[in-house]
Amino acid sequence: MTRDFARAAGGGLRLVRSAFIGSSLVLAGLAPALSAARAEEAPVDLATATSYAVLADDAVTNTGNSVINGDVGVHPGTKVSGFPPGTINGQRHAGDAAAQQAQTDLTAAYDDAAGRTASRTIGPQLGGQTLTPGVYKAQETATLDGTLTLDAQGSSSAVFIFQLGAKLTTSQNSIVRVVNSPTPACGVAWTVGDSATLGTNTSFLGRIMAVNDITLQSAAKVEQGGTLSRDGGVTLDTNAVSRSECAGPTAPATPVSPTPSQTESPTAPAPTPTTPSPTTPESVAPETTAPETTAPETTAPGPAAPPVTPPGLREREVPPGLREREVPPGLSDRGQAPGRS
Repeated sequence: MTRDFARAAGGGLRLVRSAFIGSSLVLAGLAPALSAARAEEAPVDLATATSYAVLADDAVTNTGNSVINGDVGVHPGTKVSGFPPGTINGQRHAGDAAAQQAQTDLTAAYDDAAGRTASRTIGPQLGGQTLTPGVYKAQETATLDGTLTLDAQGSSSAVFIFQLGAKLTTSQNSIVRVVNSPTPACGVAWTVGDSATLGTNTSFLGRIMAVNDITLQSAAKVEQGGTLSRDGGVTLDTNAVSRSECAGPTAPATPVSPTPSQTESPTAPAPTPTTPSPTTPESVAPETTAPETTAPETTAPGPAAPPVTPPGLREREVPPGLREREVPPGLSDRGQAPGRS
């Protein structure tokens, strides 16, 4: 009985060990899948709105020497004021079809970003935190007082999406920065359910997509991002706003393809001039024929000239074979006998 009990106990231990190992393998297999799923978060596609550093529904109003690196647009409004003294290093679209399409694409991008499944809830205070790529949700107003660090973990395609239910407000001298990114981060997007205000001298990063107004106080700047208002206006005051420049579109494979074709085209005409060159010596042959035709040596009718004058019609009208020496004696030069008249 003791032996049977030991055998049963040993079998139970083996089952427990197998179950433990099996669950460990399952968890080990799931871990990379979960991390991969987190890393595969797709960037927000703004389509034609990508080229805009400032986009508004109502109006774009500027005070001071703001510098906008990117397009500026407004639709259905048409007011873009304060440039100059502000500078726009891009296209200006005021109430035109391009701005209308950009607004349509902005709405689609906003709905996409705001509808993503959040991996973590944050706020209301964002300062003093370091976040890895992912989707973050704040129920109401989010405030940034200090520095928010976004760690790209060495990925040039890291995506950070912030879903703010109401407002975004930053205090004076606040900073949003990206670290451990081989290229300037272009995958940072902020969806704001109401309005956004960047405090004086704030250094911000990412595209702000707000439902209502966006206000930048004096000397606030947005690097690698933009201020895009879906249903409101954008107000600037001596600011610097630059659109995101992604490293992805560095695919100049298209210009490389025309280059070989250009190399082939000069090679093709090369044989063409070579073919006519042998034809040229052949045309020299007719020149030899020409001199033969010109040769008027056929004017050998020279010997034919004598027959033109029939014999006996010159001063010596004597038949051939008779010359002065052959005149029989007693005949004069005219063929009469002497003494006859």
